[in-house]
Amino acid sequence: MQTSTLFAQSDDLDKKLGQFKQQNDLSNWIYEQLDEANAKPESAVNRLLKAQKERWRNTKTPDEHFAWLNLLSTLGYYELLDGNILGSINTYENALSFFQKHQILSYDIVEYNLKPLSNNYTRLGDYERALYIQKQSIDFQRAYNENPSKMANIYGNMAISYRSMSRLADAHQAIQSAFDLKPDAKTRVMLYNVLADILYEEGNYAKAALVVQQNIKAQASIDDESAYWLMGTYTTAGNVQLELKQYAKGRQFYLKALALLNQYFPYGRLREKANIFTQLAKTFIATKQPKEAIAYSQKSLVTLGIMQNNTINEQKIFGDYKVVDAFMQIAKAQLLLGQPEQAIRSINLSLTAADKIRDEFGADITKERLQKSLKQIAEQGIAINYLLFQKSNDRKYLYQILLLAEQSKSRTLLEQMERSQSAAAKNVKADPLLLKKQSLERAIIYQEKQFIELKTAKLQEIIAGLKFQLALVNKKIAQKHPQEEPLFTKEINLALLPKHRFIEYFFGDEHVYIININQQKIEGVLKLNHAPQIRETVKAFVQTYFQQGPTEMANAPQSFYKASNKIYQLIFAPLGVKPQETLTIIPDGILGYLSFDGLITRTNYVENIAAWPLLIKVHLSSYAFSLKTLLLKKPKKDNHGFAGLFITHAAGKNAPLLAVEQEAAEIKKNIKGVFLYNDEVNAKSFEQQFVQRNILHIGTHAYLSGPNQEPTLDFEQEKMYLFELSAKQQVPSLVVLSACRTADGVLADGEGIISLSRGFNAIGTSATIAGLWNVNDRAVAYITTHFYQSLLKGNSGTEALRTAKLAWINDPQTSSALMLPYYWDSLVYIGKNQTFELEKPFFSVWMLWAFSGLAVILTCIFTVRILARKTKVSA
Repeated sequence: MQTSTLFAQSDDLDKKLGQFKQQNDLSNWIYEQLDEANAKPESAVNRLLKAQKERWRNTKTPDEHFAWLNLLSTLGYYELLDGNILGSINTYENALSFFQKHQILSYDIVEYNLKPLSNNYTRLGDYERALYIQKQSIDFQRAYNENPSKMANIYGNMAISYRSMSRLADAHQAIQSAFDLKPDAKTRVMLYNVLADILYEEGNYAKAALVVQQNIKAQASIDDESAYWLMGTYTTAGNVQLELKQYAKGRQFYLKALALLNQYFPYGRLREKANIFTQLAKTFIATKQPKEAIAYSQKSLVTLGIMQNNTINEQKIFGDYKVVDAFMQIAKAQLLLGQPEQAIRSINLSLTAADKIRDEFGADITKERLQKSLKQIAEQGIAINYLLFQKSNDRKYLYQILLLAEQSKSRTLLEQMERSQSAAAKNVKADPLLLKKQSLERAIIYQEKQFIELKTAKLQEIIAGLKFQLALVNKKIAQKHPQEEPLFTKEINLALLPKHRFIEYFFGDEHVYIININQQKIEGVLKLNHAPQIRETVKAFVQTYFQQGPTEMANAPQSFYKASNKIYQLIFAPLGVKPQETLTIIPDGILGYLSFDGLITRTNYVENIAAWPLLIKVHLSSYAFSLKTLLLKKPKKDNHGFAGLFITHAAGKNAPLLAVEQEAAEIKKNIKGVFLYNDEVNAKSFEQQFVQRNILHIGTHAYLSGPNQEPTLDFEQEKMYLFELSAKQQVPSLVVLSACRTADGVLADGEGIISLSRGFNAIGTSATIAGLWNVNDRAVAYITTHFYQSLLKGNSGTEALRTAKLAWINDPQTSSALMLPYYWDSLVYIGKNQTFELEKPFFSVWMLWAFSGLAVILTCIFTVRILARKTKVSA
């Protein structure tokens, strides 16, 4: 009887839809579909996706626009309930574009589109886009419907975004703005939930527990809406108890939250259910009950549609922190059960989900933030592989360690490099989407430059809007031009490496791992315990002897000697590298601020600085951001020749660079090329030389500026930001930055140092020479001059820099004090080691001497002849 009733209802619906289509009544056809979807939420997504395909024409009237927008927003809602957050985001974005195109102001776009879209971005971890939408919502609400509770709700969502970005002061301010609006009781419940989460993030668990307890009491009556907020309260209460190590209490709160979801949302709120299952798993991990932890983690994966019949379908893994977390709990439980191989597989699946999150992010700064959590996952995988290698001596585990280290190193830089190459190779004029992308990128560049220089909040909002539009355009481009191969592949072909030694560091929270590669094979992996202590030791060494100037090194050379040897013994000596080997060093974390050339290799103090046993005397060293950035194939360049840009700041407000003129003069004696000085150096001339020359030498002030620490070159009258050079088709192979701190910058954990040098690599330059700390004018002029002299002899970039540094150390004219590493060791070679074609100037020094000698000879001959004539006349 029930089956025939269902058939009758289905036939009735199809009949109605057919009639509306025959009457060309699109509005009622849409509303009939919506009624059916809302009546049967378990099949709502399929119903509405089918409606999208079966629509016979586009909307024309305001009523039809309204109805279609309703359908899109409803579909986004049900996709979210089903756990398909990426599908939900795409649908809400389409709805927003539709709204903007047709301006349907009668539709509550804030409540039904902007709010859920921003929440989705928050769930995904893309807080920059979430904040942009939330600020748009505030502006829209103020303009059209200043409802205090709705406004407070948006401020609450902004607080969530700020909390997730660890901007806790901004989060508190947003919550206070919400309470100041005096919202209704239901909104206050939500706000107290968020406040408890902020307190939890601060580590103020006792106060968070008190707020949660009061919030539970405030929610006496329960309906569909309040049930959701009470569920959130119970979940936060469970999180607090988990941190307080009250695992049984935490479990009780999680089960109460789950009961509410099952009662009020039996077919929906799948992400919330999955999250609670995973949190329950954590309580069992903490109490050493791995089987129960696995069971709850698997329930999470089943809820999200990734696991069926006890089998994980890897094809259904999608980008979501809930998925990442569930697999990590399984891995931890498997370790407790003594199943390391299974744990490695679970960690790799967790990283797969993290990579898919990364693909959805719109901003590089968001991706850089993801790298920190990704690195923590990688560290656990490395630890397991290291343990398995020790037990089995199977070298496949060493390779897995390398893959995990690379997966957590300079990923955003690699994507920027690939993006620059891809953009340069595309025919922009033939594709309207690419033209739009180019137009948006130019607008962003212009506005970002204006913001850095003017610092007005309005410009920040404009930039956020442009970046949001660019992210949408990039999505469309990705759909239209899908990658033939994934941008990031885990595998590394060691046979493509040069046949010398590569030393790659992984600086984890607990341990430091050093991967030792030689002759295209992994010789071994060294594990150093006590990573926090090593980190602090290196940090103190770099700050004391380099970042704060030469005083400490000059006043106490013996103390520096011992400290430097201690660093050498900690991070290099255990590798047992033989003298005279060529090295490529891939640093990580705090090691990015250190130059290895100046490390002291023997323990006993030597008073004569010229005789110090320095690493540079026994090894040829260069640096790389990662193996993958080094191995990335670069397109052939048509650039040729040398250009030098030199600014002395003699008439400006900055400190004069007195040695720059001398540096330029010495280089000009040795190298044929274009030499520009002071007023000749500007953004236009720089860009012109950048796209034409194979080597670009820059002698001026350089620094990071703006909230995003943008690499900046100071050209006296104007500034040049590296983002202005993105996607150039031709770039130099080598950029020499003979200025202070051009390899220095902010450390982004899992990414590296965000420096000017890194910026040039991001836009396609194969290698840079840059300074890690303030350079000494005399030393840098000497070293760069000798560097070019060495290049002329056919030496590679790394050989030439080493030769130049040793020349400074061994030169009798160099005083003992200036032999200290502070003065000569700032410049480092980063990137692909290669030779460079250079020409000597036509009027070289030798030719000048030759002409001078010839002039002397001619003068002598002329003088002799005159004297001879005078003698004849006298006779």
